Amino acid sequence: MKNPLFSVIIPALNEEKFLPHLLESLAGQSQKNFEVIVVDGKSKDKTVAVAKSFEKKLPSLRVLVGEKASLPYQRNLGAKHAHGSWYIFVDADTVALPYLIQRCIDHIHTMKAPFFTSWFRADSEEIKDAILILLNNIVIEGYILVKRPWSPGPFVVVRKDIFDRVGGYDEQKAFGEDHDFSTRLYKKHVPLSVLREVLCVYSLRRYRKQGMLGAMGAYIYSAISVLLTNKSPDGVPGFIMGGQLYNKNNVTWNEKVVADIMLHLKSIVKLFQ
Repeated sequence: MKNPLFSVIIPALNEEKFLPHLLESLAGQSQKNFEVIVVDGKSKDKTVAVAKSFEKKLPSLRVLVGEKASLPYQRNLGAKHAHGSWYIFVDADTVALPYLIQRCIDHIHTMKAPFFTSWFRADSEEIKDAILILLNNIVIEGYILVKRPWSPGPFVVVRKDIFDRVGGYDEQKAFGEDHDFSTRLYKKHVPLSVLREVLCVYSLRRYRKQGMLGAMGAYIYSAISVLLTNKSPDGVPGFIMGGQLYNKNNVTWNEKVVADIMLHLKSIVKLFQ
């Protein structure tokens, strides 16, 4: 597709298990005016082969292999090879509802929003998961109210010229690149809009694998840093990307990692004492 409206950019690392669900959901979209770019971070599993197996279902699909595994780097690499006038960044473990592309078009036309995200729903029917995602949606709205916009990595839509205005994502950041991106756009007078509908299924695999405390520790640490300093941390102890974490029995988060996060939190708090 030479001139698609959207370029759906998917960073992936060892995602042979989860990526097919996302690609299947994109193949089933009611509106087809988009291309798909999977940017692999040198996976050690069959991610690239699995992605290429969807070339018939997604004729506009391209699979790139980057030099390293890094969310901001892989997103920027996908953008460099994109043909669309709008970018949709989606995490590999997300699933798109069938009307996602159409509702994005509607939101662009009605709200004239050059930069937006949406609400999410959980990947299960369990009450505790629904509550967790409800809190996530509230946090998205709350951050906007306190002028700390956050466009969560699982689903971000941004016009190409707006993306280029700030040079894309900061490739030096190993964590919090999504808040940093939103902050830099906000400083350029580009506010984050929220399409107040559920367009994506949010994967809670990290919470199930690492436990509630382990998974939320990184996000709580980042939230405190953002609220107090309006800056996201460049990295978080124990936080890694990639589907390989969910194909093993071991849990990478432990008491030492939690203790390291607590030390980082104390250092932030001391700045305001």
